[in-house]
Amino acid sequence: MSDNNLDDEWAREMAEEEADRQRKAEPAPSISKDEFLAWRAPRRAGTQAVKLDNPLWHWLVRTRWSAYNANEIFAGPSSCHAGPMWCFDRFGTSETPLPDGRVVHIGGEHEDAYDPDFFIYNDVIVTAPDGGIAIYGYPTEVFPPTDFHSATLAGGSIFIIGCLGHPDQRVRQTTPVYKLAPDSMSISQVETSGESPGWIYRHSARLSDNGQCIIVSAGERWLGREYPTIENIDSWSLNTLTGEWQRLTRRRWQHWTIRRIDRKSSRLQDVRQLLWHRKNSHLGLESYWRYDDEPDFPALAMLYRLDDTAPAPDKGPDYNVFSTMVDGLTVRFREARGWVEVIVEGRLSEARLRQLQHHTLALIERLEASACELKDMGND
Repeated sequence: MSDNNLDDEWAREMAEEEADRQRKAEPAPSISKDEFLAWRAPRRAGTQAVKLDNPLWHWLVRTRWSAYNANEIFAGPSSCHAGPMWCFDRFGTSETPLPDGRVVHIGGEHEDAYDPDFFIYNDVIVTAPDGGIAIYGYPTEVFPPTDFHSATLAGGSIFIIGCLGHPDQRVRQTTPVYKLAPDSMSISQVETSGESPGWIYRHSARLSDNGQCIIVSAGERWLGREYPTIENIDSWSLNTLTGEWQRLTRRRWQHWTIRRIDRKSSRLQDVRQLLWHRKNSHLGLESYWRYDDEPDFPALAMLYRLDDTAPAPDKGPDYNVFSTMVDGLTVRFREARGWVEVIVEGRLSEARLRQLQHHTLALIERLEASACELKDMGND
């Protein structure tokens, strides 16, 4: 990254921090303890869509305090006992501008499942240019908890496609699609047909040139409880008038995963963390290595390299993604908590493919100190 780009990034970060400080400078609303407790927790609508406007939530939309900090400001009860606190500090929320200047914010989640304030929302929050805020809640039967989806304005409606959601709401080979009417704020499920991308999330979506179809690409796909989550390498099109899905690409890229046979969490990131810790021992930080055996640092040095003459893999902007070139083709390695995903952007010869797979598998087994298996993902 050039010095100019670094300067620009630093300036953006400083501007964002200053904007956040200004937001959070707004005093908390003057409400009673009973009013705070009445609106402290997230809520689902009962049988129909309802407006959930109240001073506490409006203040949280404007300030974007985290659930923990907001609860502390009001000296609320511990979330470990009282359950999560409502907030607008979320991941996986969509923001869709409307022609009249309003912005529609849909769903999203706060924190991860281990946190007492974890919650996946199914609400819709509309912010207006004049500072107005409107909050709408829905029954889960009408609109389930939704995060890491896409929201695309088409034909006057917002099409909500995909979702990570809770594990028990995922359905293999099914893509959830909902339609939000901005004039009435009603949500309805869209019946679809054709070949869909399946349970997809963290993807991108754009309107086709004719304004009739939504093109879905990138992201991740959930193939079922027995499979790792994989990167989506193809594109699909949803016809907003008919609800028909059409697969646009079927790339024949070589695509596989490696994971422990015992299905325990991968310790690859722990090995990397310990290596960093030892290189920076002068900082005096505590090591969190929790295994009895010593890590295999030589195996880590050779990981994603076919031999000693091959260059070290390039590290991309994501901390867990590495890439290298093999026979003129880009090969990407994504290290998840439970597996490693490998994608060849093209097709290696059979002999070269087997060499890469066997070499990588052997090194990962050394790093894991455990037997691992390789599964071809093909064009699933």
